[in-house]
Amino acid sequence: MFKAAPRSAARAACVLAASAGAMTLAPAYADPLPEIIVTADRVEEPIGQTGASVTVIRAVEVEKLGTKGVADVLRGVAGLDVDEAGGVGGVTQVRLRAANPGQTLVLIDGVRVGNPTATDGSLDFGNLSAVDIERIEILRGPQSALYGSDAMGGVINIITRKGGKTPRRTVTLEAGSYGTLSTRATMSGGDDRWTYSLGVSALHSDGFPRYGYRIDRPIVIGDGVTPLPSLPVDDPTDKGGLSGRFSYRASDNVTIDFGFSAFGNALRFDNPGALLPADVFSSYNHSRVLLGDAFVRANIDSFGGMLKSQITAYGNVTRNDVWETEACYDGNFAYPFPALFNCRNSYLGTREGAEYQGDLNVGPFGALVFGARTETETANETQSPDPGDGSFTPIAARQVTNSIYAEHRIDLFQRLDLTLGGRVDAIEGGRTFETWRATAAYHIDETGTKLRASAGTGAKVATLYQRFSVYGTSDLAPEQSLGFDAGVDQKLLGDQLTVSATAFTTRFRDLIDYGNVSSCSPTQIAGFLGCYYNVGRAEMQGVELSAEATLSPGVLRAKATYTYTDARDLGAVGGGDLDAGLQLYRVPRNKGSLSLIYDGVPNLELEPRLSLVGQRLDEFFNTTNFSSQNVSLAPYAKLDFLANYKVNDNLTMFGRIENLTDARYEEVYNYGVAGRSYYAGISYSW
Repeated sequence: MFKAAPRSAARAACVLAASAGAMTLAPAYADPLPEIIVTADRVEEPIGQTGASVTVIRAVEVEKLGTKGVADVLRGVAGLDVDEAGGVGGVTQVRLRAANPGQTLVLIDGVRVGNPTATDGSLDFGNLSAVDIERIEILRGPQSALYGSDAMGGVINIITRKGGKTPRRTVTLEAGSYGTLSTRATMSGGDDRWTYSLGVSALHSDGFPRYGYRIDRPIVIGDGVTPLPSLPVDDPTDKGGLSGRFSYRASDNVTIDFGFSAFGNALRFDNPGALLPADVFSSYNHSRVLLGDAFVRANIDSFGGMLKSQITAYGNVTRNDVWETEACYDGNFAYPFPALFNCRNSYLGTREGAEYQGDLNVGPFGALVFGARTETETANETQSPDPGDGSFTPIAARQVTNSIYAEHRIDLFQRLDLTLGGRVDAIEGGRTFETWRATAAYHIDETGTKLRASAGTGAKVATLYQRFSVYGTSDLAPEQSLGFDAGVDQKLLGDQLTVSATAFTTRFRDLIDYGNVSSCSPTQIAGFLGCYYNVGRAEMQGVELSAEATLSPGVLRAKATYTYTDARDLGAVGGGDLDAGLQLYRVPRNKGSLSLIYDGVPNLELEPRLSLVGQRLDEFFNTTNFSSQNVSLAPYAKLDFLANYKVNDNLTMFGRIENLTDARYEEVYNYGVAGRSYYAGISYSW
């Protein structure tokens, strides 16, 4: 399996699904959305036109499920896995088609986000709040030909709401178990020239002990002998978000868009790797994250609409401060007994760039999307206190990527939609890599059938941490993937039943692993540091199914998903990897979901939701001998119940029970989940 360098034991441990129709209890401001997407081919197009595998989650679903964060909204999506370490705000990872979290690209309004200082560069979804989101588009399979690095497993594009001419305001309040209190507010409006939309959210939760909560087996602390001390009463979290979208129509052919998002997350966590019992649940263990991004985009129509251009400038920043017991050491004391001490590590990552994209309509020859981008990433790390003995080596790294891309789209016989595209990404002072993608969609309108297929390659550039940290190797090759999928979308029974089925296969190579190997520098070998190196291979194949049915018009609907994933570690080239042939970490072979939506009583909606997740493999890191071992996470079933009642055009009351059966399970080894929980709130719109 592919490992991270031992940065911190506690932190390391740590389009059819959307077509359910407009929910009858949608907030008053939720306009009906057309079946238009932008992520599949970087341009607006009907969802039925693309040959890619796409899921869209609408605003009403985000409102119902996103109180504690975006990750909860994603859990029911076929082909997508979420694991959360210890409740609200804890480290939360998302995987698409079994790819590692850093191999799934996350966008907000089309702008790349993520943490440049993270070991794998991934976005921690535990830091995100669901603020004024219009929809979330999920594009599965390798997509680097369109989006560049990181899009090996797919793309998640979070699209915030645009304003309209009609003023709208909404305030939502919710309270519930584990001392949870949240509030959200939005406002939007505009005129013939300007539109705006603003949203804000805040959440406090006393939470529960993140490590060891509701775990029945014995647990020891970092010395491998001492039992885990008594759990604290709570591990609180305070998180929130702010977003805004502004648009100015300068002329009939030019509009200027500006958007921003800001997220904050302050929490207390546990340090199970500590050697002293008092340090495991010490209140000193806490972190504070600030994440912000912004963009300005000019949209220009020229040559009578024949060419549509977008010119975008963007930037984002992630600041992560971590106070942790026994996290640093004084190198003046001899290995393996260095003097451990409490310290603060601060990580600052930035990303800024500019991009031009053109969409050229060439009439009977189709359309051509083309563009170029330059992007600069930086990562910096500091430690306080620093003993000044060389035991701490800070990161101060910078990386520039220049890219060009193009994709041709054509419609043949009003039945067959084809695309073919490619991209070149060049890292200044590093590697250059090329990627491609092709899609096809064939429509049989007479039977309500769409046949689709896609093939393409993905790539992920080594992160700044993997290249320039004390464990780094500067000339690492990009990780590479080659994937194929084929599927069918079918409407039956007068559109009362919609079924989607997709089969996929993907092979990964040049995966970056960590270890003390011969390719490490003499300093890394002599200091027992180890290094990052290209060696790993993996293969994923599976089936994704989804179905939506109207069982009784105006009374009862049903939604279901099922995913089978065989995701295997193929090990190093030449063999010798003990994990070769094993299922990849935290990826179940079988998972599914089922929900029934009852709305037979005017203004009332009731919905039980069942989630089924099969057995998974995980990794447990032993701090006593700095080794890891494979462990098993048991399968589980989780039942939630949601209710909404629309009192009048302005006021809605809602409630939900999470984990109705009080199931005990783990998404991350030794990190428990909340028991049966109750939440209720009101939403007022005008």
